[in-house]
Amino acid sequence: MSTVLLRVLETLAGQLVVEATARGIVRIDRVGSDVVVGDDHVDDNASRPSIDPAADHLARLAEHLGSYLAGTRRSIDVPLDLEAAGVHDEFSREVYREIQHIPYGETSTYGQISVDAGRPRNARRVGRLCSLVPAQFLIPVHRVIRADGGLGACPEHRLQLLEHERRNLHAGRPVAFPRT
Repeated sequence: MSTVLLRVLETLAGQLVVEATARGIVRIDRVGSDVVVGDDHVDDNASRPSIDPAADHLARLAEHLGSYLAGTRRSIDVPLDLEAAGVHDEFSREVYREIQHIPYGETSTYGQISVDAGRPRNARRVGRLCSLVPAQFLIPVHRVIRADGGLGACPEHRLQLLEHERRNLHAGRPVAFPRT
């Protein structure tokens, strides 16, 4: 088993708990208002050079997330460690790869992702995988919607991310994510 490094990142979208191994990012979770995070995990040194690959992945993620939320970056290019995240079956991996190919500010449906992943009758499973995504932002599940165009029971922050991307597609200049 790989060693997992944990950090709390302060972002425009709020606090995020992030885990990484030497192979990549394992998990990104939003910290709710009911969670208290001690200062010993807040990453004040996210941009310092390191010889630890996990720390390097965390620093790169912090940089890319900051730029993405500021509206100056449209992709977050940091490796994922799906094995350490507990994503072991090939269909789940393929679904997450397909979701990563949805262009910035655009959407696809659960059914289309199911077809693209090779199992056209598994739209509900795609929806379930979206709700279990280990690393939001890296696997942009906010771009996956229902066939009728609705968002279903997706969390409000996913709608905010999609709106953020669409604002930046149509604006003549970068538009930052509204602070939460």
